[in-house]
Amino acid sequence: MSGIVGIFNRDGAPVDRDILGRMTDAMIRRGPDAQRVWTDGPVGFGHAALFTTLEAERENQPATLDGQVWITADARIDEWDHLRRTLAAKGRDIPGDVTDVELILHAYHAWGEDCVDHLIGDFAFAIWDARQGRLFCARDHMGVKPFYYYLSDRLFAFASDVGALLANPQVPQRINEGRIADYLVGYLEGIDRTSTFYQEIYRFPQAQCRVIDRERHTDRTYWALDPTKEIRLGSDDEYAAAFLEVFTEAVRARLRTPGRAGSMLSGGLDSSSIVGVARNLLREGGHGPLHTFSAVSIDEENIETQIIRAALQMDHLDPHLLRSDELDGLVGDYESLYRETHDPFDTTMAIPQAMYILARRQGLKALLDGVPGDNVVSLGFNYLTFLFRHGQWATAVSEAFGLSKLYHRWDLSPWELLLTHSKAAVAPNWWRTFRMKTTQERRIERARQTAYISQTFASKIDLAGRIRMYEDQQKTTRTMREDHVRRLDHRYLVGVERYGRVAAHYSIEPRHPYLDKRVIEYCIGLDWKQKDYRGWSKVVNRRAMGGILPDEVRWSTPRYNLSNEFWNARFVAIKARVGGFETGDFLDELGCFVQVLRAREAHHHYFTAINGDNDFDPWVFFSLASWFKHRPLEIKLT
Repeated sequence: MSGIVGIFNRDGAPVDRDILGRMTDAMIRRGPDAQRVWTDGPVGFGHAALFTTLEAERENQPATLDGQVWITADARIDEWDHLRRTLAAKGRDIPGDVTDVELILHAYHAWGEDCVDHLIGDFAFAIWDARQGRLFCARDHMGVKPFYYYLSDRLFAFASDVGALLANPQVPQRINEGRIADYLVGYLEGIDRTSTFYQEIYRFPQAQCRVIDRERHTDRTYWALDPTKEIRLGSDDEYAAAFLEVFTEAVRARLRTPGRAGSMLSGGLDSSSIVGVARNLLREGGHGPLHTFSAVSIDEENIETQIIRAALQMDHLDPHLLRSDELDGLVGDYESLYRETHDPFDTTMAIPQAMYILARRQGLKALLDGVPGDNVVSLGFNYLTFLFRHGQWATAVSEAFGLSKLYHRWDLSPWELLLTHSKAAVAPNWWRTFRMKTTQERRIERARQTAYISQTFASKIDLAGRIRMYEDQQKTTRTMREDHVRRLDHRYLVGVERYGRVAAHYSIEPRHPYLDKRVIEYCIGLDWKQKDYRGWSKVVNRRAMGGILPDEVRWSTPRYNLSNEFWNARFVAIKARVGGFETGDFLDELGCFVQVLRAREAHHHYFTAINGDNDFDPWVFFSLASWFKHRPLEIKLT
């Protein structure tokens, strides 16, 4: 992981090196190992490095091969051998000690803007081509690496972190009030691909590239999931073997420089699969054991904790366990995030935050995790609708009862599943449209009430319109694969961006094997019976882990995770250090957004346990107040 920044003065003015330096310095947490800037007239790059691989130590970014084409990149490029052979066929002389960033430069020299079609891995980069007087920027297929930007007629500035852009005095710092409503409602975090908490600062979408010069800019999407591509093999064993092959390569690519990478380990199949494959790879390569990081309950009978302990019976592991009553030693590191963050959503991640803190204390620089395995290998419940729609009623009934058994801890009724999805399958379009509108109205009112948003503020930012915009994204799809693509496209990925920001705060690079392009394309192409079948989710994944994971882990059922337990424990640990927390005085800071009197009453009831509102969470409001309090005074709202 690294931090990148850049300034392109489109009016031709020379770059101010002091400003560029301040922007680079603002990413010291993201890149503590080395910082460097480069300027050439109206363009300048900065780079803050975190050496997560041996190759990264040889990089000296911003970098160039010929003095004419320069790059700053946060990148890990996979399938080196294939890319090197392809480049050699194009006449490129690739040295044996080539680095990731040099491979990108060679690819750009060989194919220009089409270089992204030949890159596999996680990357965000910008290339200045002095020969053509233009900038070329790109972000990886699934948006793992961050890229924020500000664009005007005079200036294009970009960075891996919003804070780096705010260090540039030419970048406006006006709060995006609508984003505050998104945070208070919660699920509106995924309202779009581009918004941030600042009006003129945007996220560059995944799988896009941009060409920009002094007069114009053009964007294009260079890759998209294909719901028409089918994968057909001869047997369940062949499907499982093929999954294991592509998944193993995804894990291997993220274990480069093994001594610097560990893995999260929860009680779920996803992280357990990563750990099972990774520890085998390390052992086969003669490397030391895999560091694992797990949150466990104070209740040893907790199912999540029992599955974690079962997984830890595997050899070649060096486990690190944290109980929810052991957070006192982490409180200082917890506090630094919510005081320094530029995105309040980041303060909601109690367990990942703790795991990143522990990993950094162990001297690691990268942590693998299972995000978002559920969406990649499973269809959710929607496949029942398609079974009904295609006349497979008996199969749908069987699957509904299987799902009810699988998710028994959620008291999921098979009859409710059957009723919901059979109605969805046969309802005419006009009825679905009508139901959607009536449901939206109820959700709008509920969101306003449970988020304690004031009527004035709700009207000002058009809260109803924002909720409708979010709901309209749930478009109707014709096939199971189209629905699978829809689930993976866009709104589920904002959580990945959040993982990246929180990890970067602790100088850790998060790595997501399930978001490997090769894994995703394979899973999209599978028949539904390889994903969810006969009451089991992620079937092909479970089969592939035979002989790798203990059966108790491999065939475990979904469980209640420990998020609430750790959330509450962090809450208790921090409130003891924050004066006036129980009084709710911080709510006054949010008077232009929320119904303060209602919120104060709910806050009082929360701490006295008198008629408490189950929807009220004081941490949400405290985090927002802390973020708002620590913003520069000139951007405060009136």
